Amino acid sequence: MDITKLLLYVTISMTSSMTKGVSSIREQTKEYCMTETFKPQCSKNEVILMESAIYGRMQIGKCLKAEEIETLGAGPRHLGCSVDVLSLMDEQCSGKMTCEIRVFDISDDKRQPCFSGLKMHLEASYRCINMADETRNCAVKVSRTPTHIDISRNVCGTQSQPWTLEAPIGQKLVVSLVDLTPTESQNGNGNRCQRMGYIVDRAAGRNISICGVGSREKQLYASTGNAVEIVLDRHSESNKNQRNFPIFLSFEAVGCSDIVPSEDNWLKRRDDVIVIGCYSSRQSWQLNCINGKWVGAIGNCSKEMSKSEQMRDTDDESKLSEKAEVLAIVSICGFTLAICFIIVCIGALCLRRYYIQNKAKSDYRTLNYESDFGRSKELSGQKTSSAFPTHRTGDAVNGSLAHQLPSYSLYLGQDGVNIKDNHHGQTNP
Repeated sequence: MDITKLLLYVTISMTSSMTKGVSSIREQTKEYCMTETFKPQCSKNEVILMESAIYGRMQIGKCLKAEEIETLGAGPRHLGCSVDVLSLMDEQCSGKMTCEIRVFDISDDKRQPCFSGLKMHLEASYRCINMADETRNCAVKVSRTPTHIDISRNVCGTQSQPWTLEAPIGQKLVVSLVDLTPTESQNGNGNRCQRMGYIVDRAAGRNISICGVGSREKQLYASTGNAVEIVLDRHSESNKNQRNFPIFLSFEAVGCSDIVPSEDNWLKRRDDVIVIGCYSSRQSWQLNCINGKWVGAIGNCSKEMSKSEQMRDTDDESKLSEKAEVLAIVSICGFTLAICFIIVCIGALCLRRYYIQNKAKSDYRTLNYESDFGRSKELSGQKTSSAFPTHRTGDAVNGSLAHQLPSYSLYLGQDGVNIKDNHHGQTNP
């Protein structure tokens, strides 16, 4: 499903939701004269729910002419006198597909709002409500159109076979009570809860009591998830005293159902807001849930981007490439500095080792020189005393002998200490 089909899906969902709500529209209030019959008619799986019913001489119109008022006068018992007969109409018509009531039969001693003998008429309105068909299934698919169940039925609603209500994923359920029992028939219970059953919301992990407290219609519960179960109490005091007055449970789906995106789209939902985007680009669209419909514009992921979007993407890419280049240069410089530091450290260690080795060799040569030099002096003294003996007689002889003594020089060579004969020019190691 691409974005174009997704847009079509949203449009169809909106149209379908609008169409389903038509069958529960309230009928306009109409006048029924004394000789007429009130005869409403509903379709299959629908029943009548009376909205209003007033009997008397309410206003000039179809049944009451202005000439009659001019003749009789506009006193309170001639014009504007009326009585509410909604309970009578509920007993005769509500909860049924059709009914017939002659306006003339409404009048009796208890319902005489105007002077006796005057012609009166009926103003009434009703609507047809959808009913769940429990003869087919106790599981109901709930839509935005309100659906009802009659708690006096005996098939579904037990603990072993409860009513199971489910709305589309993403929507929630609203359960309401329509209690048509007249207030005076509730035995003076006042606002005390008259338990008729309970609602099971497994998503919230709780049970909610179904109570009738005298009001005609009221909301009971809004679910946490999209499904609930309903268990009814067949032996409740309210059911025993309802006589011919039906009691309905009404339920409808509220909110917007989830949209399933295609493989090329991503979707995020938060409450009543959905954001749809494209994996292939940075395009995204926002939809808002308003009155059960998704409202907002959706584009197409395959649509070519505008020049401004392309320029913005180009600028972003150039900025990213510049950052990548700077990061690469910084990395290379750091790596080079690390190598240089390692080389310097290795060189310093080598120089230190070379210096230590040379110093050891120098100390060793100095020690050998001193030892050899001392030995050579001893040898020189021995040669002088033995080869050229000293005579005490005659200085000349002594002088000539002294002149003939050999002369030596010592120096340090590559092979150690060398001795040089200064007289003959010979060198001996």
